[in-house]
Amino acid sequence: MPINHGAAIGGSASSLRSAAAYTGAVYNLNERYEKKLDERFKTKSYTDAGANLNNFSWVGANAIQVETEGVGNINAYDFGASLGSRMGTMHEISDQRNIYQLKQFFSIRETYEKLYSDDKQNERKIQRILKGILDDKLVPAIDRYRLKTWADGAGTTTVVTSSGLIVNSTGTPAAISTSNIVRILLQASAMLDNMRVPMEGRMAYIGITDAVEMQLASELQYSPQMIQKGAVMGEIRQLGRVKVIAVPDSIMPAGCKVLLKWKGASADPRKLSWSQVYPHVEGYSGPVLNGLYRYDSFILAQKANGVLVIGDSNAKAQATPTLTVGTSGDAGKVILTSTAFSTNADSIYYTIDGHNPKVVDNGTSVVLGGTATSGVVKTDVLSADCYIQAYATKSGRVASGIAKYFFDYTNQTVTALPYDEEVPI
Repeated sequence: MPINHGAAIGGSASSLRSAAAYTGAVYNLNERYEKKLDERFKTKSYTDAGANLNNFSWVGANAIQVETEGVGNINAYDFGASLGSRMGTMHEISDQRNIYQLKQFFSIRETYEKLYSDDKQNERKIQRILKGILDDKLVPAIDRYRLKTWADGAGTTTVVTSSGLIVNSTGTPAAISTSNIVRILLQASAMLDNMRVPMEGRMAYIGITDAVEMQLASELQYSPQMIQKGAVMGEIRQLGRVKVIAVPDSIMPAGCKVLLKWKGASADPRKLSWSQVYPHVEGYSGPVLNGLYRYDSFILAQKANGVLVIGDSNAKAQATPTLTVGTSGDAGKVILTSTAFSTNADSIYYTIDGHNPKVVDNGTSVVLGGTATSGVVKTDVLSADCYIQAYATKSGRVASGIAKYFFDYTNQTVTALPYDEEVPI
């Protein structure tokens, strides 16, 4: 199943007592303190600076809609062709209207003993408790989920080697170190340039241990701005066009050492649904706090190139599939293989119409493939030229980048496209 439509991760459900069990006034903290609670997220979250919290529309209570325009082609004008054919082949642009269903829900159900006689004093204490839950539990959970979702949805994965940063490499990885970290980040930013990712709004998320290596790098020893202050939580400096944000090692996704992201590549809805305090509840000697929060994160179908994952010898994404044309009993089929780095993919997914295989586009794209046998998936027999895009997954690793190939039916060949070339749809 495509990444953006997987099952919910984490969260919990609460079984609330009937309304008849509650007596007295109910304090709705969202109504009274919504602005303050929202600011709590902004000041405590490592990922809010790189999240897209607004550029989408809500569809009902638990889904968002994002519209993106298809990619057009250009043709060579042919003076030798007959009239009516000189402009080249007509290509119809396919716009996409994607609906993303929120699947992340967290509930809060807390109480404490010794009810204060002063309800106002009680309300202030329960507000502090709620803020503590947000800071210590909910915000870190959202940060961890966002980083994992962004990394899994990346269009490009890379690995550090002795010769530098290599796209979709199956070679021998090297470790990130003081001597190469600055070069690696600059190379990664150049890759985003090559993919025409906008310069404004780029973030590089890096675990704090590797951030130490960066701050000790000789290239930065005489920099007057080793530490940035204020604007973004965790920001340690501006390196070229990228803000570098150091985050706790524990929230970096397994298989990802550095994550570069353009803010507009995702949609990251979040709603503080409600939080209420019931001061007098049957069966409890103290007030009861109930809350429900919903959120999710999605890499947008046509903006996956705005996310790039860097791995090294200690942590790397699953290998991006390589494609070959089958022979003999597999004639006419394409063989997709992800077995590099001594691991076989659990699953490989692909599309044959040029669409992003990590996102289901409301029927415009059929995602094929699935469980891999020894890291291999075979297509059905293909009957026409097509663009194939594919990615691989492995438990405990970030998903691979997206492989881009053109299948030539007449010659029965596949040709890999450069990582910075867009596939027409």
